[in-house]
Amino acid sequence: MPASQITAFGHSAGQQVQRIALRSDTLEVGVLTLGAILHSVHLAGLRHSVVVGFDSAEAYRGENIYCGAVVGPVAGRLQGAEAMIGDQLWRFVPNDGRQLLHSGDTGLHQRLWQITELGADHVTLALDLAHCEGGFPGNRRVEARYRVTGRTLALDLVTRTDRPTLANLAPHAFWNLGGRASLQGHRLRVAADHVLPVGPELYPIADPEPVAGHLDLRQGQWLGHAPSYDQCFCLSQTRQPMRPVAWLDLPDLPDAPRMEMSTTEPGLQIYDGGRDQTRPFFGVALESQGWPDAPNHPDYPSILLRPEDGALVQSTRWALHAAPDGRV
Repeated sequence: MPASQITAFGHSAGQQVQRIALRSDTLEVGVLTLGAILHSVHLAGLRHSVVVGFDSAEAYRGENIYCGAVVGPVAGRLQGAEAMIGDQLWRFVPNDGRQLLHSGDTGLHQRLWQITELGADHVTLALDLAHCEGGFPGNRRVEARYRVTGRTLALDLVTRTDRPTLANLAPHAFWNLGGRASLQGHRLRVAADHVLPVGPELYPIADPEPVAGHLDLRQGQWLGHAPSYDQCFCLSQTRQPMRPVAWLDLPDLPDAPRMEMSTTEPGLQIYDGGRDQTRPFFGVALESQGWPDAPNHPDYPSILLRPEDGALVQSTRWALHAAPDGRV
């Protein structure tokens, strides 16, 4: 591999963070060892990245702490920072009011991952988590496998465990096709007929409801203004073969690409940055995952992973297409 494929990218908790460059004939992608962060996605002919990133590892703090990262081992909110795993109630340290968000302050987004496989167009990053590390049971191994092929970026998130645990990893990149300060002008379409209703603390409070109003994204909605989005859209009741689920475009910028997102996952958490205090609506996170707070809702798709289940693989693909006519 060329020496320039891996470069230093600052420090986190006193340890050096590395940036890995992946290339196809039309895409150049940057991935960080901190949090397995998707740092940049450049399409040939575009000067700007279509995902939000920062110039150093130190910038991934405060409101930026989840930006681009793989979050988990349990993405989303667990109400009351607790969950039943088997016949035992597990309690965690809350980090979002009374809730646990993205597995707390020791989640995967804060960890330095190890490079275990590397090629010009792919990288595998891995973490080994001891039993009860981060509060969850099981000796676990998690992997983030990035690969670029043509105009498509693929991410496979893999989890293994030696005892029953909860597993629901998710990518948390913020997409902004224009490289601008705001999402204004972006249009998002999602193939979801139902959405999980949330209360004021933003965890699900009931069974799925039919989409309506601004939550009906089936024909597309404009982003970058209130009302904002921070809810899980129900794509299916179970994990499915790879299929397209979301489409993002920016019609008023002629050279902005269209993005088509495909996944195996039953849920798509959409957060448009509307609650960000310093840069509202700076990008849209499309978090493919199981439904959040599933252990506290028996009718939701389970996120329990047992040793006999083997490896859990959660897969997502992002394809970038030229948009000369501005259509999704």
